[in-house]
Amino acid sequence: MTEHSSITVASGFYDALAKGDLDVLRDLLTDDVVFHVPGRGPMARDYRGKEQVLGYLARLAEAATGGLRLEPQDYLVGADRVAAVLSIRGERDGRTLDDHGLQLFRLTGGKISERTSYPYDPYSVDDFFA
Repeated sequence: MTEHSSITVASGFYDALAKGDLDVLRDLLTDDVVFHVPGRGPMARDYRGKEQVLGYLARLAEAATGGLRLEPQDYLVGADRVAAVLSIRGERDGRTLDDHGLQLFRLTGGKISERTSYPYDPYSVDDFFA
């Protein structure tokens, strides 16, 4: 069985993110991409366009000084959407993040045009990055 093309895009996103490969990430995004980041913390807001999204991803990696891992456990595929069921782990200044959640991608022309995050405990994510 071959992997669905939407899963290939989403898994490519997580692979590039783990490697810190901003060039690959840039190629996976539409020019008008939007990332919705929930919560009340310093990272929570909407990021619009490639530059804002890439800046957010770079800040995310920098803030998690001990590393941040978004590990997909499973994917759910729809017509123009793919959801990644994740475990989220990180270390920062002696604090740890151990959460799980879902990230929902909308794809346009084989690229990511929107991502919405749904952490199980958004306040633990806020506290981790505060």
